[in-house]
Formats: sequence, structure tokens, C-alpha cells
Amino acid sequence: MAFDLASLLDVTHLMTFLGGASIGAAGTYMADRFTDQRRNSESQAKSRSRFENLNQLMPEFFSEILSDLKAQPEMAIREFVILPSSSVAFNHGQPRFQYYESQHPALKNYVSLLAESGYVDIVRPNGTPIYRLCEHFVALLQKH
Repeated sequence: MAFDLASLLDVTHLMTFLGGASIGAAGTYMADRFTDQRRNSESQAKSRSRFENLNQLMPEFFSEILSDLKAQPEMAIREFVILPSSSVAFNHGQPRFQYYESQHPALKNYVSLLAESGYVDIVRPNGTPIYRLCEHFVALLQKH
């Protein structure tokens, strides 16, 4: 069979090619979309599991954070410091929560776990460390 250049330009061949390319592209798009949805669902389940594990480890601390967030929601306070006890003063340049090791003996370990999980950022590591609650952690606390 000889090569026929005219058949390449035939409208039916062109339409068949374009139809096949469109179906292939749509299939790839849908597969990618479903894969992204599955990954997102798995990520959310893993995040919920991590949150629940940490909540079981430190329920009093989570409860105290949530209570502080609810006390003055209009202030949108997200930063906090760890102090040995309530008798130690800390000069704030802005509103911050204060949590005390006398109330939570493992507090520094708790905050390290929260930072490792991506729930807390370290704003100032030197001197008296200042930490910031991440918004996705605040949202998880408020849903819980």
C-alpha cells in the first residue's frame, strides 16, 4: 500500500485523531484528579490521626489553648511563651498567651512535638522562646 498524502488531510481521519486525543487527555485529567483527591483524603486522615494522638498525650494543654483562644477571639492571639511558673514575669511587646511548666511539667516536650508536627512555629528561639500557633492547628482545635 502506497503512502497517500491526501488521506492525512481527510476530514474523517483528522476528526478521529482529534477525538482520540481529546478522550486520552480527558482520561489523563480525570485520573490525575482522582489521584489528587485520594492523596488529599489520605493526608487529611493522617493529619486527624496525628492531632488525635497528640490530644490524647496532652489533653489538658490542648484544652487550655482552646480556652485561651475562645476567651478573646477578637484579639486573634496566636503567639505564646513558656514560663517556669506564674510568679515569673515576661515583658510582652504585644498580647501573648503564657503557659507554665508548673502546671504542665512536660510542656517543653509537648511544644517540641507540636512544632515537629507542623502545628507550632518558633518565632524567637533565643532568650525566652516565643512560639506561634499555626492556623490549621487552631482550626483543628476549634473543630474538636
